[in-house]
Amino acid sequence: MMSEDTVYVAAQIQVEDWDTYRSEYIPKTFERITAHGGEVLVASEEAEELEGEWDGNWTVLIEFASEEHAYDFMQDEEYVEVMSARHEASAWSDIAMLPKFDG
Repeated sequence: MMSEDTVYVAAQIQVEDWDTYRSEYIPKTFERITAHGGEVLVASEEAEELEGEWDGNWTVLIEFASEEHAYDFMQDEEYVEVMSARHEASAWSDIAMLPKFDG
């Protein structure tokens, strides 16, 4: 059973072709995130390493109201089509879904 609680989708990406990434991937992706009720909390090239190594040169953190919303976004036909631009423009990408801390 899917959780109805807030979840976060976190991504660390090593972008190699910024022109393709910015022009082909980001606009459609952010549109589809919003369409599924998501909110981009972080989308940045800047990360200050406080301990250890922070891999990648692009970090994203998105909040969704539920797992269902996050899965709906990841499986959205328009997003799936544009996902190939991310794959082409980056050396790698790690993406994970995390539950909201419920202390």
